[in-house]
Amino acid sequence: MKDQISRRRTRHLDELAVALPQRASALTRIFFARTTTGLSRTEVGLLAALARRSHRITELAATEGITQPAVTQLANRLERRGYVERRTDERDGRVVLVALTDAGETALERVRAEYRALLHEEMATLDDREIETLAAAVDILDRLIERIGGARE
Repeated sequence: MKDQISRRRTRHLDELAVALPQRASALTRIFFARTTTGLSRTEVGLLAALARRSHRITELAATEGITQPAVTQLANRLERRGYVERRTDERDGRVVLVALTDAGETALERVRAEYRALLHEEMATLDDREIETLAAAVDILDRLIERIGGARE
């Protein structure tokens, strides 16, 4: 009996390991297909990272999981749009940091507002129990994210 429960748990964990990234990616794809911001997923990811604090290009590449040349191009594109700026690190004048500008913060908030509006509209059709289940799932995902990736941020 215990062995059967263990196999079932393993099967569920395997299914979740496949399903969670797929569902998160699907939600993100749907949102970016409907958004009016003109920003890509990668651009929003970079803006969100910079909303927490300024970063070196190499740090952004590591945390965002993209190459340093790609982050440089992305930062250049966002800088031309006025969303980020390069600053000299106050602690080490040789270091250049990428920082979010007020316009970048506004753009990021607009993306987040559109995402909230889309999800709120759809989630309003759920019953209270489903909403509570989703809220609990978010808490669980936050803990997983912290354990799996928190050490890198």
